[in-house]
Amino acid sequence: DLLKTKQGEYRMKRKITFFIRAMVFLLSGFGSYCFAASSILVWPIYQVIESDENSSALWLENKGTAPVGLQIRIMSWKQIDFQDRYAEQSNVIATPPFMTLEPGKRNMVRLIRVNPTPANTEMAYRIIVDEIAAPYQQDAPQMGLQFQMRYLLPLFLDGAGIWTHMRPEKRRANAEPTLPVLSWRVSAVGGKNYLYVRNRGVVHARLSNIYWSADQNGKGSRRTTITDGFLGYVLPGQEMRWPLPAGVSTPGAGMQLFTHLIDIHDPILIKRE
Repeated sequence: DLLKTKQGEYRMKRKITFFIRAMVFLLSGFGSYCFAASSILVWPIYQVIESDENSSALWLENKGTAPVGLQIRIMSWKQIDFQDRYAEQSNVIATPPFMTLEPGKRNMVRLIRVNPTPANTEMAYRIIVDEIAAPYQQDAPQMGLQFQMRYLLPLFLDGAGIWTHMRPEKRRANAEPTLPVLSWRVSAVGGKNYLYVRNRGVVHARLSNIYWSADQNGKGSRRTTITDGFLGYVLPGQEMRWPLPAGVSTPGAGMQLFTHLIDIHDPILIKRE
């Protein structure tokens, strides 16, 4: 940590540094890897360690032409006051925590569970992969740009009695996945309408393709779209909110809110509070 601090102070004296943070989420229910505006390929980007498993594998590959230094950390993940909060933890470790990837090479990071997760409980974490900046070269210009990428990946640990991630080859005692228990409301804050989604279940909700529809199964063509893609996560026992798009107002009593969850093909009804 001391070495990193001194290097940071030295670089700040020599140039302006821009940090570009690539917030990498699961963009599709069927996606398995992500290739951001960087040379690093990361997969799979949706990580689950089930109750009968002790670890999971994260693969990193360098598609560029220069070596890349990486730091891998795992932080606990909570949601407080409608914001994601991360903190140090010791229940899951990443090994190795540092690596240098040579061009064209790939390496595996093992995500290891230290303690069992309580039954019927899901624990949420974030995998943070940071590109470590190369030392500033003595013959480089006094002013320069240095881009540092950050990847944030979800990691969930399942306790006995629940599972969320479809794996056709795996046999489980429960035939159906555990689903979140969701409800919604619209409320104004500072003159702007927000969609609030509460999760009273024991597993997370990954919300995408959110829309209102008068059709009872959500499959009708007449709908009011909030987002066509990924919206966000709602962790167990939490409530999150998002501003409604411009021109979208609170729907009438006959409108139902629907979303798509990972691995679930049909739309899921979110009940009105």
